[in-house]
Amino acid sequence: MRHLPSRGGLRVEEAAARQPALPGPASPDMRFEATVHAGRRAGDLDAVAELDLDRVPDPEGGIRLLLTAEGAAALVSRGYEVRLLDVLPVRPLDAELFAGEGATLAWLERAVQGIERHQAS
Repeated sequence: MRHLPSRGGLRVEEAAARQPALPGPASPDMRFEATVHAGRRAGDLDAVAELDLDRVPDPEGGIRLLLTAEGAAALVSRGYEVRLLDVLPVRPLDAELFAGEGATLAWLERAVQGIERHQAS
């Protein structure tokens, strides 16, 4: 076995072993955070908005998406340049993020407070 140069005191093999395991290729349990750019064959980036893709805010005002491997491949096949920025595992939402019925009704009452209500006839 050939040993590769060390980085930061660890051999490359040891450093790689400490990295978290990622889902395998084309795993349904991963999404990519990506930016989309006009490629050689694709002109207008506004056409990306017509596709059914999950957009996320982009600090630079570009088009940033959450994509599956298939979604990224589809954009590339349409002529767009896709830059993968991060791998994000798919997992259930934290239950603490969900508001209960009582909290939701209380929020709604506060939100519509002061708005005149008409009784149904």
